[in-house]
Amino acid sequence: MAAACFTHPIDLIKVHLQTSSKRARALSTMRQIVSESGILGLYNGLSAALLRQGTYTMSRFAVYDLAKAAMHHQDGTGLTGSEIVIATLCSGIVGGVVGNPAEVLNVRMQNDQALPQHLRRNYRNAIHGLLAMLQTEGPRSLTIGLAPSLIRATLATASQFVSYDLLKTRLLQAGYPDSISVHFVASFIAGLVATTACSPADVIKSRVMASLRSQTVGNSPTTAVPGIWKTCKDIYCTEGIRAFFKGWIPSYVRLCPQLVITFVIYEKLRKTYFAHYK
Repeated sequence: MAAACFTHPIDLIKVHLQTSSKRARALSTMRQIVSESGILGLYNGLSAALLRQGTYTMSRFAVYDLAKAAMHHQDGTGLTGSEIVIATLCSGIVGGVVGNPAEVLNVRMQNDQALPQHLRRNYRNAIHGLLAMLQTEGPRSLTIGLAPSLIRATLATASQFVSYDLLKTRLLQAGYPDSISVHFVASFIAGLVATTACSPADVIKSRVMASLRSQTVGNSPTTAVPGIWKTCKDIYCTEGIRAFFKGWIPSYVRLCPQLVITFVIYEKLRKTYFAHYK
């Protein structure tokens, strides 16, 4: 959550770039947000981002550690590549499902100010947004974009955790001490791998979740959203292959410090607080 507070403005700019069909730069997008909503406009949707961290990120770390512990070798040898992949798949799937409602809120609240006034949802905070979604669109609204969210969560977990664990192991085997500098380097490179691997799924997820195709028919709220393949086809046909990497730079600028902060804090907790419960 500390990392989310630090990187939220960059995440906001990233979502604006990903949901826009027009070509724009990060700095011009930031200037537009500040001119329309002031400097605090860069923190629109912060409550949803914190809720996302409290559900999506925490469940990923918890399941990843539990899965690794369940597959721990009695002879003390490390996990094989396939076992690490299984742990990351389990972690990504659980994190994607648990965190999807907060993910939808996060994208919608961040993207709201980019919409015309009459199309804005005007969620005041994460709780108000959840209640409004349930009242106007029904429970199914909480699963909007679940498929691309699961794909993105699985790719993110695999690329972040596997690359971090492998790089940290290599550095330790090379004789470097298990210190903050090792955690920093491993998480820094893991951010580069994860940003590139997740960018297409992240763009598709943002487009689907920010979709305005939500409507009420009669007394029954229904939610109609574009599918993954239709969204892919529309992006490719109208904007080209480069559109799948929209917002790559702000994504990396956001993810890199977030991963560094997250993994450094996690390693400290693992060595101190968590160690008492083994």
